[in-house]
Amino acid sequence: MSADRLYKLCQRGRVRRVQTGGNGREALYDVESLPEPIRVQVYQRISDREAEERAAEPLSQLIEIDSAAVRYYSDYEVSPGVHLPNARQQLYAVNCAVLNAIIQLLKQLQSQGKVSLQSFWQQAAESALRLRDVWVNDLPTNPRSLQRKCQLYQSQGYESLIHRGYRNSNARKVDSEEQVSLLLHLLSHYNNLDDTMVARLYNVISDQQSWPQISASTVRSWRIDHQSLIAYGRKGETRYRSEQTMTVRRKRPTSALAMWSMDGWTCELLYQSTNGKRVTTYHNRMTVVVVLDVSCNYPIGYAIGEHESPALIKEALRNALLHTRELTGQMLRTNQLQSDHYAIKTLSPLYAAVAERVTPARVRNAKAKPVEAYFNYLNTTYCQTYSNWAGKGITTRDGKQPNVDALNALRKQFPDRQGIIAQISHIIEQERTLKHAEYMELLEALPAQHRLPLSRESYLLHYGETTQRTLAISPQGVRPTLLGIRREYDTFDRSWREHSSERWLIKYDPDDLSEVLAVNPEGTLRYMLQEKYVQPMALIERTEGDARELERVMTYNKELERDTRQALLDHRTRAAAVINTTQQQLPLEGHEQIKGLLGRLVLVDSKGQHKDERSRELRPDPLEADYTDEPLETLEVETSTQTDTPYDLLW
Repeated sequence: MSADRLYKLCQRGRVRRVQTGGNGREALYDVESLPEPIRVQVYQRISDREAEERAAEPLSQLIEIDSAAVRYYSDYEVSPGVHLPNARQQLYAVNCAVLNAIIQLLKQLQSQGKVSLQSFWQQAAESALRLRDVWVNDLPTNPRSLQRKCQLYQSQGYESLIHRGYRNSNARKVDSEEQVSLLLHLLSHYNNLDDTMVARLYNVISDQQSWPQISASTVRSWRIDHQSLIAYGRKGETRYRSEQTMTVRRKRPTSALAMWSMDGWTCELLYQSTNGKRVTTYHNRMTVVVVLDVSCNYPIGYAIGEHESPALIKEALRNALLHTRELTGQMLRTNQLQSDHYAIKTLSPLYAAVAERVTPARVRNAKAKPVEAYFNYLNTTYCQTYSNWAGKGITTRDGKQPNVDALNALRKQFPDRQGIIAQISHIIEQERTLKHAEYMELLEALPAQHRLPLSRESYLLHYGETTQRTLAISPQGVRPTLLGIRREYDTFDRSWREHSSERWLIKYDPDDLSEVLAVNPEGTLRYMLQEKYVQPMALIERTEGDARELERVMTYNKELERDTRQALLDHRTRAAAVINTTQQQLPLEGHEQIKGLLGRLVLVDSKGQHKDERSRELRPDPLEADYTDEPLETLEVETSTQTDTPYDLLW
């Protein structure tokens, strides 16, 4: 068959070419697609082909894979960290195996003394070609070239088979450290230059430095090969950490209250608002601070406001504590709280009060916070079903955003501020309802040693509302105005009235005003105060419990008066001892005694009389132990012209 006829048959699709020829390859054709006369001739020559294969059997029997060659090509690095392609590794290993067999066969024939090198290399080249169906190789089909290849392999070893394109760097246009640094600097620029612009800017410098010019395709190859390196400059620190750095794999807690994760979210629901100029806007969104128990993604606390602030975060934590009381009957703290670094100095006392350990996430590391993924879940599961849905963020592609024309047509149906708050609250309450049973099981699984109650005092101190002004102690206790009503609070703590000179700030819970916390402005004193029990004036209106509460107050007052009187007498006794000791040590000559004490103080006698005693002479010091009510007829008082001394005042 002529070459022209074969070409035409292939062009018309009547003969199928399996492999094209060129570069050491032979063209291969599907025998079954050839014309019948040609196909018959091919089958007639099969016997001759089998005979040639039998002649090549000595070489095929000697071929064995060289394990050392396999390891060498597997570990070979074209450049630091870049290995040979897998197909090349296999091809070079087979080439080594075939060359080793050829060398071994040549040595066997030379030892027999009967070998023609020209004939040997001719047969070796033909054998290597025929063995390609089983041992895929790319050894030269020319006998002389195969001989040179074998000699080079014997002298240089495995590396001689590696193509010079992998070993030779002379053709590189970007080779020196200065060239590499310049190109990588342009590729990592924060303006995200495209390949054409990078090549243009690089060539401006290369003209001055006499460097070879590069094209955009060269830049593209470098950008692909160094993608991780240039990502830090092109995308920034946050994107680099999110996309390039290693992520720690973590598992969820097996019990509730083990860990809370908290963050703020600008809810993707729009509402309408009218400003002072009577202009209504429809692009407004509320911010939700969610406290998430990550054991089952249960929203244990939340708060809704205009924007994230310390006050909104405080309200969300307060809601979480109150919800734990609803579920368990007492306020419980969490063992670990994960937050961000927003207002961390201001909020640290609040975090420490609600959690045993506070572990802020790394700055701009959103993937470390489970609550971030929870926001996406809320947006997809709930918010997307509302007609006032705003989309999935401004950076999301248009295919995941709502129809702007439809939003404009429906904007007047958007809820107002109160409506959007109700909408968001409904979403959170739905979540709580769906996960309530699972969360109660996780609460049961919480070990007793990790169940951390929160005291009422600590709750009011950190999460209670505070009065605007300070109050002083009065006989009625303290009388703050809470929620527009004047209330009275007091305590049976004896030390409370010892600080009557202090002024107090009152911290209270708007949902429970039965107890408040009194704190001085410096924060050094704290007292829990109870709302005073109201007694009826009329006896006929007294109810059960009134007498008990009245007796409690009367008993307290009696004990307080008795202990106060006793403490005062103890002080007087000790003071008398000091004064008597001083009297014995200092001379009394020239000192006038104090007269007319009863003229200044109304001190009655044992019969309750005062006026009769006032006219009598000055009695001895009542602090003395031998004091009696009998009048002293012979009291002698020394007079002196000298002025009183401090000792006289003590006397």
